[in-house]
Amino acid sequence: MYSVKKENGFVMYNDAEESRNFKIPESNFMGLYTAGNPKAMLPEQIEKAVVFPFNGGERLSDIVKKKKASTASVIISDATRGVPTAKVAPFVVKELIDGGIDIKNIIFVVALGVHRNAEEEEMKEFLGELYGKVRIENHDAFSEDKLVYLGDTSRKTPVKVNKTVYESDIKVTIGKVELHDMAGFSGGRKSILPGVCAEETIVINHRPEKMIDPNSRAGNLENNPIHEDMLETARMCGVDYSVNIVMNMDYEIAGIFSGDLDLSHRAAAEFLKKYCNVELPKKPDVFVVCPGKPLSIDMYQGVKAIIAFHKITDSNTTVILYGSFEEGINSKDFYEPFKKYKDLDELKKFVWENYEIQMDHIIPIMEMLKKKNKNCSYYGKCIKRRN
Repeated sequence: MYSVKKENGFVMYNDAEESRNFKIPESNFMGLYTAGNPKAMLPEQIEKAVVFPFNGGERLSDIVKKKKASTASVIISDATRGVPTAKVAPFVVKELIDGGIDIKNIIFVVALGVHRNAEEEEMKEFLGELYGKVRIENHDAFSEDKLVYLGDTSRKTPVKVNKTVYESDIKVTIGKVELHDMAGFSGGRKSILPGVCAEETIVINHRPEKMIDPNSRAGNLENNPIHEDMLETARMCGVDYSVNIVMNMDYEIAGIFSGDLDLSHRAAAEFLKKYCNVELPKKPDVFVVCPGKPLSIDMYQGVKAIIAFHKITDSNTTVILYGSFEEGINSKDFYEPFKKYKDLDELKKFVWENYEIQMDHIIPIMEMLKKKNKNCSYYGKCIKRRN
């Protein structure tokens, strides 16, 4: 995917996936650093890992029988997450059917949060061979009649969740575990919050006060207020079985941890930690980063490549972000405040007082800019790629 070649005193950098390249003087090149790349699982290993909980817990089919369940919701991710849902969903559906649930009473719910609706072609990709055999619908975070209020978390977050999901006898989540800029890791409880919660619930969980907490950072779950609020919400909703997937850099399934919502998620996170940490001999002055697929779908998702390391930047740091961003910025709430307020104090005041959910990425970027100085400048440009 990424490669470098030294030639005539220069280092030539090439990104085959994005079709981007540039060169810099060799004396300025510190190195190309990448995370570890675990090997892919074999097909038979994938099935076994989905069906049998990682710690010897109850199989999904046994949970269905014990609860005498007749309906089930399977909560899956949208196109911005790149989860190979179609490779594991058939095993989940078989377990539900083997437990006694009729296939017509199984529904897949796309955990959009407040993202755009999944299109039909995307739904076909999510379900694969199951498309047309099971029902599938998009979550709606904005329609009160499609939500149910369950009370407040201990952090005063009002929990409103998808009514179809909550009223199902069995709830299953399928998600991908990777580093997340403020929740520590994606996957697990995030299928519920933000996945199938109301906009109001998501906004309060993602409030700036929680985001600036020093424990709200990539790779950390301990005392992380955003993670803990998400987990409490998911428990209030009720999740019977969770399938947590870890991918390698070749977009292959490298690990699956199934079973209890929290335990399986933590096991996946611990597995990922073995490969995602990169140790640098010193802190570079310039970072060149690319989000890669599927985050390169738009700028709103793509800036996560910057946010992932924002807490280690300082006043000397320069960050260069590049990506295809086929759908453009895709969020006025994220971009417009930067256009309107060049002064960081004014920007912060506006965001804190007028917070909307897709202003969340402004917070860490603003923290990085503050390290430069109060009146620092920032520059961004979107160039539509020509085929």
